[in-house]
Amino acid sequence: LEAAQNGDLVEIADALGDMLYILCGTIIEHGMQHKIEEVFEEIQRSNMSKLGEDGEPIYREDGKVLKGPNYFKPNIAKILE
Repeated sequence: LEAAQNGDLVEIADALGDMLYILCGTIIEHGMQHKIEEVFEEIQRSNMSKLGEDGEPIYREDGKVLKGPNYFKPNIAKILE
């Protein structure tokens, strides 16, 4: 957090690299290396379905993004079959 607030790109890159290392290891550990891109794409499609009819996010008073009228839950189970 401090690195991001200070714009310290070296520390930010180091932290992101560490997270990516753990993430990639976890993906491989669970045998998802050939499915994870499709999982990500399904989650992205679901997230984009939260948008309103005008293509913009719908916000609650506290700033939380609400699910739009076309929202659908990602079907990750189907991808992992």
